[in-house]
Amino acid sequence: MLFSKLNTSRFLRFVVVVTPLVLFSIYILHTNWDPFRSSFSILQSSKCQHNDIDTPTDTNSTLNTSYKEPSLEDTPSDVPNSNPQPLPTSFAGETISAVTSAISGIPKKVWQTAKVNTLSEDQRGWSNSWTEKNPSFRLELLTDRSSETFVRTHYLQARPDIVEVYEALLIPILRADLLRYLMVLAEGGVWSDLDATCDKEVLQWVPAEYRHHKIDMIVGLEFDFEWRGEGTQVASQFTNWVFAAQPSSRNLQIVVDAVVDMIKDIAWSNGVPVAGLTMDMLPIDVVDVTGPKIMTIQILKSLGQLLGRPVDDRDFSGIKQPKLIGDVLIMPGNAFAAIQNGFPDDQGDILVTHHYEGSWKQADAEAKERKKQQMDNENKASGV
Repeated sequence: MLFSKLNTSRFLRFVVVVTPLVLFSIYILHTNWDPFRSSFSILQSSKCQHNDIDTPTDTNSTLNTSYKEPSLEDTPSDVPNSNPQPLPTSFAGETISAVTSAISGIPKKVWQTAKVNTLSEDQRGWSNSWTEKNPSFRLELLTDRSSETFVRTHYLQARPDIVEVYEALLIPILRADLLRYLMVLAEGGVWSDLDATCDKEVLQWVPAEYRHHKIDMIVGLEFDFEWRGEGTQVASQFTNWVFAAQPSSRNLQIVVDAVVDMIKDIAWSNGVPVAGLTMDMLPIDVVDVTGPKIMTIQILKSLGQLLGRPVDDRDFSGIKQPKLIGDVLIMPGNAFAAIQNGFPDDQGDILVTHHYEGSWKQADAEAKERKKQQMDNENKASGV
């Protein structure tokens, strides 16, 4: 009898201890709770992942990146790439497939780059505006080193020509322009220069009438000019300090191909490899080589292919609200470039403010001055 009571008592204690554990395990399985993902995100946010960057002592001056940077030696040679197809690369413990879309397939991500991950106070404020206005978005900040790894990982197998040009290119502004297209092309999302502020949440950029349409890319007018006539180049220009696109955007693919070809052609015409290019060798402005002008021309070319007709200033000049042409949503001048367009009061809200901190213009101006002096000297020598 005593033995039976002891067994009963032990059994009851066992039930009391085990039952909560069983119920908790069922709860975990049911909710797909993943403590390792949360721990990984916290770790990524609290530690500097870049071995080539000195860890700053002032943590308030550092914007932590969520891109986990492998070394080049760790990058497998057989990583599946696209033309380019986005890879399920881990960012803060999540796969790209887990990222929900903001607008018609455009992921909730904002891409930015910096030389290192230590930003100025102004840059931190501007950059933080994107997550403050869009709390459901992830900010992806890549440095010089992690950018090279990103490009190699996504493009090496399918497009080694892109990797070759990007890694050889030494002119900072050309490299920065190409990189922004490559980042958004690979995984989609919103590109923003570090000196741009988000003034209105991205989910409100698209008018209700277009929210169920296929939108491959979103661009805004930097310069809004009327059509100049048959046989002339497009007068208007889209901003490339902010734009958005789907992963593997067909429009961005055409932009990237044109930029890579342009860089190789300029190097060939100067009799140097891409690594030997200097600003003085550029026969045209930077905006025409890698910047907003070539982006504008190629997007309109892409739309022409889609629609089977020429697309030019006549399609969007003077628009007062966003206009969907083909699969590209074009914003009026006030949206992304209010300063250039004189703050028009009949074109809706300002969505983004550009603060013009970029330093490339000084280098561009110096190169143009050297080229002018060289031409003057050559003219004098020839007696012209």
